[in-house]
Amino acid sequence: MVKGLERYAEINAGNLPAKFQIAKRIPADKTDSLYDAHRDLKKEFLKCWKKVDASILEEKPADYSFLHLKVDLLNEMLKECVFCQRKCRVNRYERRGYCKTGAESYYSSEFLHFGEEPELVPSHTIFFNRCTFSCVFCQNWDIVCRDDTPVNPKELAYLIDIRRRQGSRNVNFVGGNPDQHAHTILEVLIHVNSSLPVVWNSNMYHSVELAGVIEDVIDLWLGDFKYGNDDCAAKYSNAGNYFETVTGNFLRAKKHGELLIRHLVMPGHVECCTERIVKWVSKNLGRDTRFNLMFQYWPAYRANEFPEISRRLNRGEIKQAIKVTSVHLDNLV
Repeated sequence: MVKGLERYAEINAGNLPAKFQIAKRIPADKTDSLYDAHRDLKKEFLKCWKKVDASILEEKPADYSFLHLKVDLLNEMLKECVFCQRKCRVNRYERRGYCKTGAESYYSSEFLHFGEEPELVPSHTIFFNRCTFSCVFCQNWDIVCRDDTPVNPKELAYLIDIRRRQGSRNVNFVGGNPDQHAHTILEVLIHVNSSLPVVWNSNMYHSVELAGVIEDVIDLWLGDFKYGNDDCAAKYSNAGNYFETVTGNFLRAKKHGELLIRHLVMPGHVECCTERIVKWVSKNLGRDTRFNLMFQYWPAYRANEFPEISRRLNRGEIKQAIKVTSVHLDNLV
């Protein structure tokens, strides 16, 4: 069992329930006071989250549950969207914000992924379209820049159950980015029968408002930690106040689930990004935090417009990144 992912393993073993299955069994009342009702039920959820075992799955889900209420709350939030830290506050029923996502969600593909971290494989990855970042080196730009298949929540839930029977160890919501699709994803989970870990594969640039809603259904945060400072984040992803936002979200995520952090090493950014990131993780999340140091950077999309990152990593940068990471962290993928 991998240190730091014990609950994830217990869910897969059938000894503990997935968080969204707990939320489905907490009855709620339909109300116009969604925020107040959510606040009160969240207290109830947090009391039982770490106490219940798999026997709760023998109980029938509530006709209208804490999870249903979350979907209604997120749909209400779409009228003045603050899902990500940009907080466009646009009415997504009428127009699209920075992420170019309306009220309807689209995805590009779903399949059993065998190329993820060992403890995740096989992972049922669902690639949602669009993103809250504008990375100039985006390796999934084709997913980010278009809409593919409209999400039918019941049909996608059916596929999640099928993939579970085929051997998936989790459902992995990715993209693009999943944050702007939170309302749709939680609606999908209402219809999922299997109790499997929910993996949120995110750039961790979500707002505290969104975190307060989605953290009760996420078992494992698979978070990207891209930059060690705000200047690099602004230049390459057009993301302001980056470091404070993502570090705050990582700290909060650790309190409400388990973590697996990814960091893509970029050419010329070992000292300003990689080193600062691993030092922060070690100091604030612990040396035993599961950490994936990734070297598959290549100058995709518009990276050729930025000469300093318009190349692959050299051998010296790879060795330097490994050295500085191994000094500060123990639990590397």
